[in-house]
Amino acid sequence: MKVTFTRTGGRRYRVSVEGPGVVSSWMEPAPGYDARLPHDMAHFVVENELGITGGIFGQLAGGGHARTFHPTEQASRRVAKRGKRIAAANRGDAMLSEKAVYLACRAWNKDVSEATRVEVVSPEDIKRVCREFDAVSAIWSKLAVGESMTLVWRGSAARAQRRRSRRM
Repeated sequence: MKVTFTRTGGRRYRVSVEGPGVVSSWMEPAPGYDARLPHDMAHFVVENELGITGGIFGQLAGGGHARTFHPTEQASRRVAKRGKRIAAANRGDAMLSEKAVYLACRAWNKDVSEATRVEVVSPEDIKRVCREFDAVSAIWSKLAVGESMTLVWRGSAARAQRRRSRRM
């Protein structure tokens, strides 16, 4: 799945998704604008790096709508129902994603008091996420209004890779 983040105004952005097996969807305005790292971009990075397959972007990759995205074409009732089922079945992963985003953003912004209380992910995972925040932020912060950047969802592949590396 490809996820495109577009700067649409001085303090606005749009997120759109497309790919095989995905309901092409968009969200605009997207919440939590930040000149360095918008909220949904932080979610994408956290979920992609940690292999959280039931968060916002995992739900989208699975054919859902994460209760926040709108299909680019008229969606059938079947697609809408599937999206609701996927969201309901993945509440735990969605909450894990929110907590991990909160902790990773605190660490990335050097809020040591919060960053040291890692309850849901390892300190190594937080450091890896922060390195990826640096990489995407370096691109996003230079985009002008109307410009976009596209990121690729690895989803379960990221989780499988971490499992293999931990066994070695």
